[in-house]
Amino acid sequence: MISVLSSPDFCFDNVTDIDIDFLEWNGIKAVLLDIDNTLTQHNGTEPYDGVREWVDSIKSAGVKVAIISNAKDEQRVRLFAEKLEIDNYIWDAKKPFTKGFGQLTKDLGVDKSEVVVIGDQIFTDVLYANCVGAMSILVDPKDKKEALSIRIKRILEIPFRGLIDFENRK
Repeated sequence: MISVLSSPDFCFDNVTDIDIDFLEWNGIKAVLLDIDNTLTQHNGTEPYDGVREWVDSIKSAGVKVAIISNAKDEQRVRLFAEKLEIDNYIWDAKKPFTKGFGQLTKDLGVDKSEVVVIGDQIFTDVLYANCVGAMSILVDPKDKKEALSIRIKRILEIPFRGLIDFENRK
C-alpha cells in the first residue's frame, strides 16, 4: 500500500520539461510547485534557468500556479513567489500532511482532479499529492548539497524509486 501512495503519476527530468500540451491533455488547470530542488537550489533565492519563463508560459496558457513549500521561512517563500509573480503560496506546509489544500484549491477555483503537485521528493511532494487526490509529478533533484534530514529521506526513497518506471519518463 505504501508503494501505491508513494508512486508518482509521472516523472520528468526538470520542471521546465513539462509543457502546456501535457498539462492540458491531463485536464490540469492548476499547478502546485515545491520550491527547493524543484525551482531553485535548496534554500536558494533565484530560480533555476528557464523556470521564470516556464511559469510565465503556463500562466499565459491559463493554468493557475501556486507554491506549496515545507520551508519554514515565510519571507523567503513570499519573496520567491513574488519573483515569479505567483500570488498564492503556502509556507511551512508540513507535506505530506494536507494542510491548506482545500483552501488553496478554493482560492484557485479548481477541483482537486484538476491539480498537479510537482516536486522532487517522494515522501513529501508525491505522497502529499496522492493523499489529497491530485496528480503527482516527480522531478529529479538538481542540488546534491542538502540538509542531513533530506539526505536521509533520499536514502529511504531508494526502494520506492526502484519501483518507478524511469524508462518511460516524460
